[in-house]
Amino acid sequence: MFRKTLTVVLCLIVVMCSFSFSVSAEESKTEVNPSTWAAVDGLGRTLSPNSETSGKKQDKFVGMFYWTWHYPWINDHEAITTGSVLDKFPEAVNDFNHPAWGGTYSGRPYFWDEPLYGFYSNLDEYVLRKHAELLADADIDVVIFDCTNGTQTFDPGYEKLFEVWTEAKAEGVDVPQVAFILNFSGREDTRTQLTQLYNDVYSKGRYKDLWFMWEGKPLVMAKSRCLNLFEEKDREIYNFFTFRANESTYFAKDTSYLADTWGWCSDYQQTLFGKRLNGNVEQMCVSVAQNANESGLIAMNSPIGTVQGRAFTDGDFSYTYTYGGKEITADKNIENAHFYGLNFQQQWDYAIEKDPEFIFVTGFNEWIAGRFDEWMGTENAFPDQFSPEYSRDIEPSKGELKDHYYYQLVENVRRFKGTSVLPETDAEKTIDISNGTSQWDDVKPEYNHYTGSTRTRDSVGWKGTNYTNDTMRNDIVQAKVAYDNENIYFYVQTKDNLTSPTDNAWMRLFIDTDTSGIASNWEGFEFVINRNSPVDNKVTVEKSTGGWNFESAGYGDFTVNGNVLQIAVNRSVLGLDGEEVKFNFKWSDNMQENDIMDFYTNGDVAPGGRFTFVFDSTATGDGEVDYEKEDVSPLRQKLIDFYADFRKFINYVFNQ
Repeated sequence: MFRKTLTVVLCLIVVMCSFSFSVSAEESKTEVNPSTWAAVDGLGRTLSPNSETSGKKQDKFVGMFYWTWHYPWINDHEAITTGSVLDKFPEAVNDFNHPAWGGTYSGRPYFWDEPLYGFYSNLDEYVLRKHAELLADADIDVVIFDCTNGTQTFDPGYEKLFEVWTEAKAEGVDVPQVAFILNFSGREDTRTQLTQLYNDVYSKGRYKDLWFMWEGKPLVMAKSRCLNLFEEKDREIYNFFTFRANESTYFAKDTSYLADTWGWCSDYQQTLFGKRLNGNVEQMCVSVAQNANESGLIAMNSPIGTVQGRAFTDGDFSYTYTYGGKEITADKNIENAHFYGLNFQQQWDYAIEKDPEFIFVTGFNEWIAGRFDEWMGTENAFPDQFSPEYSRDIEPSKGELKDHYYYQLVENVRRFKGTSVLPETDAEKTIDISNGTSQWDDVKPEYNHYTGSTRTRDSVGWKGTNYTNDTMRNDIVQAKVAYDNENIYFYVQTKDNLTSPTDNAWMRLFIDTDTSGIASNWEGFEFVINRNSPVDNKVTVEKSTGGWNFESAGYGDFTVNGNVLQIAVNRSVLGLDGEEVKFNFKWSDNMQENDIMDFYTNGDVAPGGRFTFVFDSTATGDGEVDYEKEDVSPLRQKLIDFYADFRKFINYVFNQ
């Protein structure tokens, strides 16, 4: 007993002597503000208006589970989806030796569906840039890299991401920061990973502005008990990070704040990690689905019990929304229930009710699972991912789920963290579009978008695939709108001089004048300007008669001055005759298909995907809150840091 007490005291001395005091770096600023954008998804679910969500909450963070290991497999394996096998041979679902599987080995990876960007490698710069924008637009604070198996940290994957995201950040993308979740064992494998990451990245200060800080130090989800505090290097590592022990089970009991434990996936009602005496919670998990049922952990294709897929709910959970003049109730009985994210929504609702500081979302882009001869009682088992229903990725797919889960994520992040108010509008002005661009200088607001979104693609994917894309042309970086009693005026600026107006699909403007969805529309847009190439300084204005079918609504005038396009359209043509002028809009250049999913992959759009800029002539910008943290005195900061490190040490001792 005496020796153990002495050990604890000695460890306390060496740790306390090496404490360092640090403060989180100031967040980078960006002129692009996705939280003011609108969207309606493919199911007719509309993002809540800023009037309902405005008011950013302080100290609320969302982390996304992210996979950097889609490269080691690609040279040896063709990409195979489970659907390509089971659609033809459904009887093979729990038969490991069925000929349909081609005799592939136990553990061979299969995709649950094809990602929107194809069967890509994590070394594909085009995809990494797209991910940066998707996650930034969703207001994700940090991606947490999966390093939970063995000793691998997948350094080629994170190195390429660091490189691409650093460039994206310089081009205006508020990229998420990064952290790692390591081997769950908390033993020598974890120690090996910590040492590698510390030596390769953290001790050298590499990509420091991408590190996610928690309690003033870089966050790592790992069990610090793997370290030996009598070793100088281990002590250095221990003092460098803020540790949160990574809980592997989905069924953990609520933990106290002193436990310093976080989860990555939880069964509903999710575990409350880090409960304080005042009832506040540090961290919770929200997952799209869980490979579990009433008996515990189970394969996603288990025939035993009810696997908790995308449409699973605990009890009779449902939610409602209105679109196209109809109230839609999403519950287990709705057609294609797995489209609607019932499991995901129930977990979000509970997490938002408990209002933790940090929500960990699982997940973005895992996509594959090994096929095993047996796992947790299931033969021919797919433990983590299996099908569109029994999977947990949010990244848009080429299959039936499209981008449904992405916009559900955006909506709930906004509910949890809040949004900015719409900026002040000062745009009532007559514009002479033939008289230069300086007359736009005092028009508000500016609708900014990222530069560098027009990266070309030429990258090898999984075996037998090579992806190319050279459709990127005009890099759209800014838009404005003005109006007077007669006209609506549109301004759009590109990074370089605009290409010829005779180019195919050149600089189209999509306009949503009826956010209720009742009027005939294509994916929420009633009007499109310039769908056909302009002639004699005139652009066509067309109105949807339903889907991608349009009739002429009139014409507008346009001019091009270097990298600026200006358009003037009579208000009556767009049905905007009222005193107040309100509509949503987006710019698109060089779309290839009459499919809104094309906005993710080809040409350039501003804003991205289904998002739209919001023009509201009544917006005053009032109610915006200064979200900067108040200054903390140096002494108080030292006390905060001391308490955090002391708590970490106590946790270390009691977990030995």
